Amino acid sequence: MDERLKRLRAADRLSAPTVIQALLPTFVPLHGDRVLGDDAALTAGFGRTADQQALTVLGIDRGQNVNERRQKNGGALTVPGYRTALRVLAHAEKFRMPVVSLLNMPGADASPQSEEHGQSQAIADLIAAMGQLTVPNIVVFLGEGHSGGALGFANANRVIMLDDSLFNVASPEAVAAILHGQQTVSAAIDLLPMTAAALKQRGLVDVVIDHRAPDLVATLSTQIIDLLVPLLPVMPDALIAQREEKFQAFLEQWPLN
Repeated sequence: MDERLKRLRAADRLSAPTVIQALLPTFVPLHGDRVLGDDAALTAGFGRTADQQALTVLGIDRGQNVNERRQKNGGALTVPGYRTALRVLAHAEKFRMPVVSLLNMPGADASPQSEEHGQSQAIADLIAAMGQLTVPNIVVFLGEGHSGGALGFANANRVIMLDDSLFNVASPEAVAAILHGQQTVSAAIDLLPMTAAALKQRGLVDVVIDHRAPDLVATLSTQIIDLLVPLLPVMPDALIAQREEKFQAFLEQWPLN
């Protein structure tokens, strides 16, 4: 396996629950979609920062040992996870709370069970809901975030990535497979703009943070608030337009040189 992927998928990788605990000393979780149940990979809820800023958080985690990874499906979110996220967004809108998403996931669950329960529709609904939020939203890539499964959370006003994280239409292994072995997994990472540096150069990512920072959790928490504060007074229509402009500007660069 590529050394970059080994680091991203390591058991001791910084997790969303760890960041949430530091960012929100007071936190009230919300569980389940009221239809299919709960998704263990998703940590969702509401809280306040040390400065009493109310926030909504959506964190996806792979798990840190074999049992956790089995329980959390390796971070591959299922339909209940996406529907729970939609419930949380509805509360964020109602109570005017900004949304912060923290991602480390391979993409959405692709099992027949998820497809039978409407996985693609659940993802599409979340992409649309994020895009139409009338409160600011920020996404942080702590590790990997691939396919529409990650895009559902990444339709955001501001994007933060750790310098070794990845965000792409498909995982490096999937890209290599689609190309029928013409590229190795390692080469696939550099073939498309999926690294933090490449995406920042193209204007999609706003801030890149060194994953080796001495106090990474504190650095992330500070950066989230620093990006959020200027967005708080922005009018809803402008927030919605800004998200669309960010992704449209990125798409206008295709085909890549």
